[in-house]
Amino acid sequence: MASCGGPETGIWEVRFSHVLSSSSEFHLMAERFRNHMLDRTEGRFRVAIYPSGQLGGERIAFEQIQVGAVHMAITGTPVLSGWVPEGQMFDLPFLFQTRDQGLAVMNGPIGDWWRDLLLERTGVRSLGFLDYGFRHVYNKRRPVETPSDLAGLKLRVLQNATYLAAYSELGVQATPMNYGEVYSALQQGVIEGGEANAVGFVSSRLYEVAKFYSFTSITYNPITFLVNESFYRSLPPDIREAIHRSAADALTYQSEIAHQMEADALEQMRANEVEISRPDLGPFIPAVRPAIWDELAGRLQDGETLITRLMEEVSRVKP
Repeated sequence: MASCGGPETGIWEVRFSHVLSSSSEFHLMAERFRNHMLDRTEGRFRVAIYPSGQLGGERIAFEQIQVGAVHMAITGTPVLSGWVPEGQMFDLPFLFQTRDQGLAVMNGPIGDWWRDLLLERTGVRSLGFLDYGFRHVYNKRRPVETPSDLAGLKLRVLQNATYLAAYSELGVQATPMNYGEVYSALQQGVIEGGEANAVGFVSSRLYEVAKFYSFTSITYNPITFLVNESFYRSLPPDIREAIHRSAADALTYQSEIAHQMEADALEQMRANEVEISRPDLGPFIPAVRPAIWDELAGRLQDGETLITRLMEEVSRVKP
């Protein structure tokens, strides 16, 4: 465990990692958490935030949090599929109709079940889920209006088997890559685009190198706020209680600002001459459903049962 002070000093110095920029919703949430903790612990719990993947990409940051080199992080569940493959259920294409439905399902019983699996298998605790929404396709070649517009595009896609299978089924040359490498890869022509929510696209200034953004909504992306369990358990009860209260407040704040930040991001795209399209998603769905759903059901242990359980949860939540 990286030195962070402790009971002997009465002060905890905490390292918090995320991959987006200091203008992103991730960072605003992290700042809100930091400020609440300073207030509630009277300055005893001090959070240093490292944005833009300064401590490594999401996968590296998660490995660091496991060994205690990082204490807290924001990470997407797709990145964690190597440790909790069952979480790939949440990556199924066109699973949710709206981002509100997705967040409600993740904040319900099946999200709690996934959090328990993560803690049991990795020694990392999830403090809750952010309201990140869907990942949409952006690229430097053309607007995506129909499935055929995706054919042949070389897109950066999360390193996750279900993502790779879904985009490949749509004819994409799916290319896994650390998020911090995406901007330069677009500049150099290594890739032609990728997929991200609108706020992430703008906060990383990808509009400078990719001028087409399409609301494809292929995958919903659960994002979770993590803390190393050994570190968490080493804290006094009052500090742990402050963490839970501050995390809940920060996550609520992030959800409240998420929709306005998306609207602001779209305005910034237009100001930078990005062409925004909203394709009819009907023709996209048959290309990946049921094929990718059936493939995942066969790949996961008890996959069919798990996906049925997930769909029961989805059906109970209004879009």
